[in-house]
This record gives sequence, C-alpha cells and structure tokens, in this order.
Amino acid sequence: MTDYDFKSLNDKEFEILCADLIGEVQGRCFERFKAGKDAGVDGRYFTDQGKEVVLQCKHWSNTPLAQLIRALSNIEKPKLDKLKPHRYLLTVSNPLSRADKKAIHRALSPYVVSESDIYGKEDLNDLLKDKSHIEKRHYKLWLHSSSVLGHIFNNAILGRSAFSLEEIRSSSRYVVTANHEAALKKLERLGVVIITGEPGVGKTTLADHLCLHYVTQGFDYLKIANDIQEAEAAFDPESKQVIYFDDFLGRNYLEALKGHEGNHITQFLRRIATNKNKRFVLTSRSTILNQGKFLIDSFEHDNVQKNEYELRIQSLTDLDKAQILYNHIWHSGLETEYIDQLYLNRRYREIIKHKNFNPRLISYITDATRLETCPPDNYWNYIVRSLMNPSQIWDNPFNAQQDDFGRAIILLVVLNGYALGENLLAEAYHRYLALPENQNLQGRREFQSNIRLLTGSFLNRTVSPQGPSIIDLFNPSIGDYVLERYAGDVVALRLGIQSLRTPRSLITLRSLQGNKRLSKDDAKAICDVLIEHLAEKDFGGVSVEYVSALCDVYRGCGGFEGNVSAALYAAIFFIINEGREEATDDSFEIIEWGVEQSIVTSEQALSFISGNIDIVGSYTEIRAISSLLLAIPKATTGYKEIVQSVKEHVIEVMSDNFSEFIDMDLAFSMVEYEDDRAAGNELKKLIEKELIDLGVNFCADDVSSILDSYDVTQGLYDYYHNLHKEDEPRSEGPAVLAIDEIDDLFDRG
Repeated sequence: MTDYDFKSLNDKEFEILCADLIGEVQGRCFERFKAGKDAGVDGRYFTDQGKEVVLQCKHWSNTPLAQLIRALSNIEKPKLDKLKPHRYLLTVSNPLSRADKKAIHRALSPYVVSESDIYGKEDLNDLLKDKSHIEKRHYKLWLHSSSVLGHIFNNAILGRSAFSLEEIRSSSRYVVTANHEAALKKLERLGVVIITGEPGVGKTTLADHLCLHYVTQGFDYLKIANDIQEAEAAFDPESKQVIYFDDFLGRNYLEALKGHEGNHITQFLRRIATNKNKRFVLTSRSTILNQGKFLIDSFEHDNVQKNEYELRIQSLTDLDKAQILYNHIWHSGLETEYIDQLYLNRRYREIIKHKNFNPRLISYITDATRLETCPPDNYWNYIVRSLMNPSQIWDNPFNAQQDDFGRAIILLVVLNGYALGENLLAEAYHRYLALPENQNLQGRREFQSNIRLLTGSFLNRTVSPQGPSIIDLFNPSIGDYVLERYAGDVVALRLGIQSLRTPRSLITLRSLQGNKRLSKDDAKAICDVLIEHLAEKDFGGVSVEYVSALCDVYRGCGGFEGNVSAALYAAIFFIINEGREEATDDSFEIIEWGVEQSIVTSEQALSFISGNIDIVGSYTEIRAISSLLLAIPKATTGYKEIVQSVKEHVIEVMSDNFSEFIDMDLAFSMVEYEDDRAAGNELKKLIEKELIDLGVNFCADDVSSILDSYDVTQGLYDYYHNLHKEDEPRSEGPAVLAIDEIDDLFDRG
C-alpha cells in the first residue's frame, strides 16, 4: 500500500508533484509563475467561464498542525483576500483528520469551497495508488515506493551490497540530470559503462542510481569492495545481475601501475558484454583511467573507451547546479540564520556560478555538523574560503580538531586504500602505538572512543550482520588530502604501512612512488625496513600474498639490484616454504627472479609450481607461471610432467572462462551473419594466439577442445542481434513547468 510521508522531497519538488497530481484529478494543467509574482499562488488555471482556480502547496510535514493552521489564517488568508480566487485548492504533506480539515476550511473560508478541496497526506497517497505513471515521474518519491523497497531488500547478493543499496535509496539529495539519462542509455546499449570525471563531480552518486534503476527492474545487486574476483565468484550466467565497482583502478593509481587488475577487468568486461542478463557499472577518476589506458595494453586492445561516460561539471546546467545546492540546503538541517546568509543578495547564485562548484564541495559547505565553531555571521566567509581553496577543506578539521591518535587512525585507513574490517584496523592501530617512534603521541588513546568521534566526520562505520563492522573514509577527498600531507614524511608512511600489514597498503606505497609523490630511493628504504622487521619476527602473522607483494614493490624500486640481504633471502624462502596453494602472480615472479639469480634451485621452483597449479585461474597468474617454467632448465627432473599439468590446467581454465580470454566481438566482426564455420575459424585463431602469448605449447586438438566449450552459433546470433532493448519506455523524471528556474527554486514564498 502507498504510504509516503513525502520527506524525501524538498518543498519545490512537493509543489511540482502536487501540481502534477491535482492537475490530473481536475483534468487541467496548472500554470505557474516566476518567483515573487502573485504571492500565495503555487499554480492556477481558469474555468471555462474564465474564473480563477488557485492551488497552494504546503510541505510542512515536520510542523505541528496547530502552527500550520495559524499560518494559513494569519499569512495565507490575507493574500487570498487580495487575490479573491473563485476556488482555492490546498495540499499539505501533514496527515489530516476530519476535524483538522474542518479547522482549515474555517480558516480559509470562503475561498475553500469544500473540505474535499483540502488534500492531506492520506489523500495524496490515495490518489497516487491509481496513478503510478506520476509516481515514476517523480524519481525520489518513486524510490520510496513499496515495490522498489521490495526489490532493494530482496535483490542484494551480499550483506554489504544490501547496506549500500539502502544508503543509495535513502539519499534525498540526488538530482536527475541529462547525465543520468545519457549514461543509462549507454549502459543499456553496451551492458557496461565506466563513469569518469574529476574528484567531486558526482561519479559515485550517478553510478549508485544507475544501479538502483536496474535493481528496481529485478536485477540482483553486487557491490565489489576490493577486486574483480568478488564479481567472478558471484557471477551467475542465468540470473539478472547488476555489478558495481567504484574507483575500479584504485584511489591512488593503485594496481593500474602494474596492470594486474586492469587485464583481469578487461577480460570480465567481455564476459559481461556478451550476456544480456548483466550490467556492469564502474567509476574512475579521469586522470587514473587515462594512466591505466597508457599502462595497460588490454585497455587499448579491448577499446575500453567506447564504454566511458565522462561526467563533467561543464555538462551541468545552472539549473542542475541550483537544484543540487537547493536539495543540500533543504536536507542539511542548517539553522535559519545560516540559510539566511545564502539568500542575502542572492548569494546562492555566486555559488552556482563559481568555477570550483562541485557536488562534493556543496555537501561539505552545507554540512551542519561542521559548523559548531562557525557562527552564522561568519558562514559566508567560510563558504568563500572553501570555494576558493577546495583542496584544503580538510586542513583545519584534520590538524586542529584531531589529536595524534585520531590522525593515526585516519592515516591507517587512508594508507590501506580501501575499506577494512574494524578488527583489522584495531590490530593495526595497536601495532602502530607499540612502535618505539610513537611513544610520545598525545591525546585520547582508546580505539573505540576515537572511532566514535571520527565516524560521520572522517570515517564511515558500516555495521554488518555477517562479520565485523567495516571502516572506510567518509569522503574519498580525505584520502587525497592525507596522502598529499604525508607525501614527504617517509617515517610516518613507513610506520603506517608497517602497522597495517595488508597487501592494499603496499599498492598504496607503489602508487605513491609511481605518482612521484615518493622517490624511488624513499620507497626502497621503506621496503628495506619492512622486510627486515618481518624477517626478525620470522614472518609471523603475515600471508604469502603480502610478502610476495612486498618483494615485488621492493624489486620495482631497485631493491633487487646489488647484493641480496639476508632478510630478502629469508623472504624468498618464506614464499617457497609457505606458499603451497597460496601463491599469486607476484609469488611466481619473485621465484623466477630467484631462479635466475641461482638463489632458488630448479627443483624448488618446480615443486612450487606443482603445489600451486590448481589455484591458478587468472590471466596474469597463468602468464606468470608460464614465464617461471621458461626460466627452469628443461632437463630438470619432473619438468615434462609439470609442463603437461600446467597445459591441462590452462586449457581447463580457458574452457571454463572462454569469454574472459577470447574477444568474441573481434572474431565475429570478421564474418558474415550465420556463417558459423567462419566464426569458428576466427575464434580458433584467437585461441592459438592466446595460447602462444601465455607460453603454452599446444596442438590442434587442444584448440578444438577449448572451442568446444563455447556455443559459437548462439554467440554469433547474440552479436548480430542487439539484445539490450533501447526503446523501452523510461521514466521522464519529475514534471517541470516552464518558469523562471533558479529564482523560483530559491523563492521562499
């Protein structure tokens, strides 16, 4: 049953909804006016006899009814005495009893002809029950419908995804712009869209609502937290799924610098694009995506650019910006004295026109919780400073409002690069405090107290029913600020990464060096200390993945040049001895280097491969294990048997994940419709090329075995028949009547 409280709408959105709804009831189109004209009239039409009918809308759902009636009697009634309309229609978002309607009728007599001309919350909901087309036109209202809620709660694959969906749904600040429709059209046509743009432009928010669109169409929702393997694990070819990967190349270049994740993603993009039941939404900052395209060959090869949708502030109209600002003000909880500062001399127009306008900055300057030390008469100066220097909006809160311990927790979360479990953060925090260099920190030491203080300002804390709470940054721009602040502080970076012991923190270290925020020598010095420290503890408490990644970063900044330290020897043999069924592509590459340097024997390397064949599944892992095999002398005992085992495993993996390794679109573009034989021949060529690139010896039977795993006829049919319907009816967004847009929006009546 429809039961809206209308609190997701601001007052102007409520007016437009009511004009839309009551207009259909009356069989008339309500006329609206520029701001300030005919005060007391939100809409009007003329009867066939030329008599004026006025509509007034009051979105005072949080106001006691007695106060509303007084306002109608003392403020609205005098306006009506001047206007003298033939009939007066009133809508309010408050629930109304029979007695309430009688009181309003008396207050506005004689202009309210009957009590049935007064529409309260219940009346509006009753009308909406039979007018779903109006409900869908008003996007934020529709998000709170019972049917949408049912989809949201029933179609999240993981608990984390359910939390994400609820956060998206509860957002009241979203504005549907032309970007929404254009990006949705691209996603519908291609199955994959990459939302790009500069920090703060609204990429994540747009992506969120694209996903929500498909959830309401019955798609299951999966939000990826770390890497593409999560999506592969949940991938179901038969079910309808929308998958979301925010900041997919990492917050600070991350794995784009090495290309592992990038290659894996392009394979998965191909898999998604050939399945009509799938949608894949990704976001990336433009600078990172451009760097990724430069460093990752597969991005160029797979023409990833066709899937990009660049979100630019320049694409927003002044009205779009005005609606974004107004929505933030309406839902901000700002006291009237602060809002008055924005209305003084129409200052809101200065914000809308400012060169540094972006949604993230608007969210920051309208956040009432950040204004405890800012009196109303200084609020405008605060806004101007934030607009002029948006990169420093975190400077005062971080340096002046946090003590050493609070800053330490923020630094650890930033260095990890992604959200992490609260238990893991607590362990890292206590390791950080135990380091000799940190014995003189000042402030509140207790972990949970700091988490409570930081949540909602610097951190988000998501309580999960499936495990420990998840801690992430309140805003991605905090990460940019903190990394810039600590870029020259090698000791602080080393202490933070040393305490975290997470592979993600090493990716951050690699990205800092790749971004030139950290010199190669400084990165090498940090790795030296990390490896020495772990060797002293016999690598207790860390994984093979972590040690392999650390060695790989060390090698990348020149650490493997010259004499090999005892600690590095120990790290390599830790990987060999503990790496059974735990190896990564980094592990294989480090062992290959060890073979070339005569540190690792051929027999040890073969044994390492043997212990890890069954877990190798990704393209980069297959390439790494094949490269290691080439570094081992063929005369080594057991070599042929291992080569055969690797070959059989590669054929099995390629057969099971055909579309991740083979670009079907490339093959099918070379043949005619329904020419299955020619399509099969083109696919065989691509399979042979892929096996050669992977360093696998093969025969014709191997190629045929892989091809047999794929339905060529169906694939060719799908290629020539666009299964993504482009002409389905779609919501047009809220009905907007032609008026003077910005001043009318900000008009306070």
